[in-house]
Amino acid sequence: SELDQKFKNTIKSPADFLSFLKFVRIEQLIAVLSIVIILILPVHGAAMARSAGSNDPNEPWMETCLWLRLYTPDPGMNYNAIYEAPKSGELFEYPDTAYGVMSWWDYGHYIETIGYRMPNSNPFQAGIGGRSVSLDEENRPGAATFFTAQSEDEANAVLDAIDPRPGKVGARYIVSDTRMATDIFGAMPAWTLDTEGYYQSYWTGNGYQVIPSTRYFNSMESRLHILDGNGLKQYRLVHETWAYQTQEIGYKQVYNLLYGDSIPEVNTGYVKVFEYVKGAKITGTASSSNETVKINTTILTGQGRNFEYTQSTTTDSQGRYEFTVPYSTDGPIAGETQFDTAPTGPYILSYGDTTKEVRVSEEAVLNGDEIKV
Repeated sequence: SELDQKFKNTIKSPADFLSFLKFVRIEQLIAVLSIVIILILPVHGAAMARSAGSNDPNEPWMETCLWLRLYTPDPGMNYNAIYEAPKSGELFEYPDTAYGVMSWWDYGHYIETIGYRMPNSNPFQAGIGGRSVSLDEENRPGAATFFTAQSEDEANAVLDAIDPRPGKVGARYIVSDTRMATDIFGAMPAWTLDTEGYYQSYWTGNGYQVIPSTRYFNSMESRLHILDGNGLKQYRLVHETWAYQTQEIGYKQVYNLLYGDSIPEVNTGYVKVFEYVKGAKITGTASSSNETVKINTTILTGQGRNFEYTQSTTTDSQGRYEFTVPYSTDGPIAGETQFDTAPTGPYILSYGDTTKEVRVSEEAVLNGDEIKV
């Protein structure tokens, strides 16, 4: 073109570029700038965003995954190794030391790539469990079925079913964050197709307010994150991060109103790590049958927060009682979880006018040993 020829005749060095501009019409300049804006700037912006990264994972999740890497037992698998896939129809042979980490699928890649631990579910939506089409289907074991389980026994059965190895369970650790207990909890029952009864709508005068109900508070997610696992036999809090301002306080206010309780209405660890253990069995005989026996201890977290762990039971016809407790009063041992959350003293066991102190070793908790009182 004429403009091309003028460019070749005029531009002999970078200094000649300004002289060439007198041959360029304004509409040609606008066309060039439009091409730059339409084609180049969006690519540049995306590249800058990609290079800068995102805000995920947030600081509590980053800290939690690093804690998992540093303070939980080595699963016995080389993180950087490439393992041969099993033959069709066969299962991969994990070492006996291997274990999974249960969390919602959103966080599986964090646990794997930062924590160097094997998640039970991940953003590829593997390991979620639940149902696909109908409530008549089996509620397949996975993250959805675990976190919506309505009892500790039901949750344990899910973990047992995940791992096909005899005597092994699918997860040793459960990691929860406040969003799982509040904002995104509804996705968990949605994957099971059984969504009724977790929330109720109430008219406030200014509109309907949706609040959690009994089925929500019975769920394993609520029992762990909102209630700190209080009263559970085989789950113990081993680590928590600092707290953020979240909806947790509102959920606790509803709980206290619904159950007439007085749990502290405060924000607690944004991310919490629980360990699934066999639990030590504390047995004894009280003074009479059908007598109420209680056991409790105060738990201190690594964030300096205290909460009460309590259980109660009723003696049998011969006055016998039994508790399974998940916390060691003697602290961590080498080669196992180096927890920073533990009782501040012994368990206090009481019935009638009798009060006893009970100490529990970490070995007893991990092995399921009996402690006779």
